[in-house]
Amino acid sequence: MCGRYLLNSPKEAMVRAFKVKAQAGIPARYNIAPTQPVLIVRLNAKGQRELAAVEWGLVPEWKKERGDKPLINARAETVVEKPSFRSSMKRTRCLVPADGWYEWRSENGRKQPYRVSCTGGGPMAFAAVWATWHGPAGEHWLESMAILTGPTYGPMKSLHNRMPLVVRPEQYDAWLTPHDPLPRSFLDGFDFLPETAFEWAPVSMRVNNIRFDDEGCLAPPEDEMQPRLF
Repeated sequence: MCGRYLLNSPKEAMVRAFKVKAQAGIPARYNIAPTQPVLIVRLNAKGQRELAAVEWGLVPEWKKERGDKPLINARAETVVEKPSFRSSMKRTRCLVPADGWYEWRSENGRKQPYRVSCTGGGPMAFAAVWATWHGPAGEHWLESMAILTGPTYGPMKSLHNRMPLVVRPEQYDAWLTPHDPLPRSFLDGFDFLPETAFEWAPVSMRVNNIRFDDEGCLAPPEDEMQPRLF
């Protein structure tokens, strides 16, 4: 976790939830995958919230070569100390708008995808960090992000042993505000949404292929859609 998610809330809901301006339309996405361009909410140079498009898979600013293994997730237990994320945790934290994410569980000899969403629906915000990579000679300009994850302890553990950290709306400002140095036990000051705030259900195997990015990804598993003869 988290290796695939969706964002299908209309623009009006996004503007309302995150208090940002959205000049253009926001296309619905049902199967967002690593290395693709994604939307984040961050603070601009004036300290105001903005929507920005970045790549999913953080490339640390100090890296000489981009490499072929993007850092799509950051573990909450080590994110403050790890060189790849340490600077971003101080200065460039962000929120990743989402309407849910996918997990896979082995069932009947296959990997069955499940959609996890907030009970009651509506967009949520993954805690994340972003960075700008310029390459060894300053010839590139790549902005990228990674989503923070933490361990599961309750019912969701039957689905996966980790989940994204989901920030409560009243703590958006606290997450986005930069701190250098970062206060000790910074993450302990956040009351991330608990597992009981989410529900999950099996969805179509279409999710397994990133070529499919439409509403059909949320359909029930194909075998459940077949009529029963007996």
